[in-house]
Amino acid sequence: MRTAPLLLLFLLPACTSVEAPASGATAPQASAAEIEAWIAAGRDLLEAGKPVEAEVPLARAAAAEGDSLRTRMWVLRAWMDQGRSNDTLDALDELERAGVKGVEMSYLYGMAFARRAEGYLADGVTDSSVQNNFLDATGLLGEATAADPQRFRDAFLPLARAAWYVSEFEIARAAADRAVELAPGSAAAWLERGRIAMTQFGEASADEPEGARAQALLAEARDSFQRALAAASEPEDEAGALRLAEAAQQLGHACLWLRQGPEATEAYALAAAWNPQGFDYAQALESLRGVPKDLADDRPIGFRAALEGARALRAEHGLADDAGAGTLLWWLGWARFNEGEFAGSEEAFQASLALVPEYVNAWFYVGLARQYRKDSEGALAAMHAGWDADPSAMVATASGAGGALRAFEGLLAWCAEQEPPRNLDAAFLAEMLAEAMPNEARHWNNLGLFLRDEGERLELAAYRKKEPAPDPALLADLYGRSFRAYQRALELNPDDPQLVNDTALMLHYHLDGDPADVEVLYRRALDRTDELLASELSEDDRARYTQSQEDIAFNLKALLDPRDEDPAPEKEADAGAGTTSASAPSEKAGG
Repeated sequence: MRTAPLLLLFLLPACTSVEAPASGATAPQASAAEIEAWIAAGRDLLEAGKPVEAEVPLARAAAAEGDSLRTRMWVLRAWMDQGRSNDTLDALDELERAGVKGVEMSYLYGMAFARRAEGYLADGVTDSSVQNNFLDATGLLGEATAADPQRFRDAFLPLARAAWYVSEFEIARAAADRAVELAPGSAAAWLERGRIAMTQFGEASADEPEGARAQALLAEARDSFQRALAAASEPEDEAGALRLAEAAQQLGHACLWLRQGPEATEAYALAAAWNPQGFDYAQALESLRGVPKDLADDRPIGFRAALEGARALRAEHGLADDAGAGTLLWWLGWARFNEGEFAGSEEAFQASLALVPEYVNAWFYVGLARQYRKDSEGALAAMHAGWDADPSAMVATASGAGGALRAFEGLLAWCAEQEPPRNLDAAFLAEMLAEAMPNEARHWNNLGLFLRDEGERLELAAYRKKEPAPDPALLADLYGRSFRAYQRALELNPDDPQLVNDTALMLHYHLDGDPADVEVLYRRALDRTDELLASELSEDDRARYTQSQEDIAFNLKALLDPRDEDPAPEKEADAGAGTTSASAPSEKAGG
């Protein structure tokens, strides 16, 4: 936001020197020593990260010297650290239009451009404006630091960052070296030096991977990250915690290059503990996957060890149980699951869900963990909990579950094997698989089968118990959904005679299909079965298609001559004193 009254302070005559006070200004009486003391105090507060407090002595110094650029520049510098980049640039533009020149302008513009570029990066901007601002900052800050390195000592770190971004690595490294020399206790400076050294290592190792220069640069990077960690070891705010975490994560990368697995594991643990939401779990997983274990070193190593360590560190430092902790716990649950530690996996996933209920896919792994522990009832409850919360999340997780789906299909089989069969639960699981793998016909076939079986079970149970027929709306829903599932399976595999038979069966027995259309389907299924049985088949396939041939022939005969249907249900009805309000369901063959 532009603040015109403030900007009037910076309008200087075009011919004035940089030390001249603004026209009409009356400088309060103060000695040069007092002005320098105020500037020094303000700069100390800036370096301590207190820009609002810093502005007070800096503004006092500027007022005492009649708002000369020599002093006013530090007020603008305080504005930058307060996030007032636009105000700062507006003020600088006004000064430039007034003809003000000098190294101070290079310094201020360079710092402002560097800040603006960083802001763009934070906002996710990816166009050329980021590069252009860093390019301008590199040139201007290089000019300022060359002219007066002590006065503009705070420009070395942004210069290093800007030059690194635009691939001016020699400039970046020289600036970073100077930054740590001037501020050996600065975690930010050591972190930047480490990043630049790692980039230089990448370039050197491309030419000579095990060369002396590459290894020296790698060692310098590790040393820089270790010094950054030491400087940031007691973070006082969120920014400090994030810096500590970044330094730890970068140290982990460097240690892996040095084949130091335990040290990398410890570094990643520290990074995940202090910034669990920003930690790159996927990269750490991949990086630690192939690190060999040194049998002579019993320190923990690997992805799970890093997360176990991170959880312990958070407890040790009294860090909050928040969404970040929920992210860490989710990954810990996943890591334990992959190592077959199913009870511990469920504990971590449940802890994650308590903090972040939106992590719905945790329920999928809780369900599998329970199934692996032979708790099928609990596994089914977990799957339903996840589905009720967010079906799409459960479908997405199932689609990427890979080998873990063996346990999922084991749970489905368990539902089908119960007495009476838990067809609706089996259909629920089959539907999840069908949605997760929509191009696999067998899942749609299973969905159709379980829904159909449930409808037939209800009809037969009512008939046998001489109870009223099931609710027609319920049956219509079950059979309608079953038919649509069979249709989808048939679309995917139109030459499967079993699927053709099942589709015809639904129309024949449950959906009042046109008999002529049903007959066409049955005959198509028979013809296809005959073709298959005349070809080379495995023993299992021949047995399967022989059974299909018998099933299809049975259903076709029942369609053409209903009087020849199996009379067993009617006999059962006769045995029941001949009175019932439920119609007998027909016997049929399919599957």
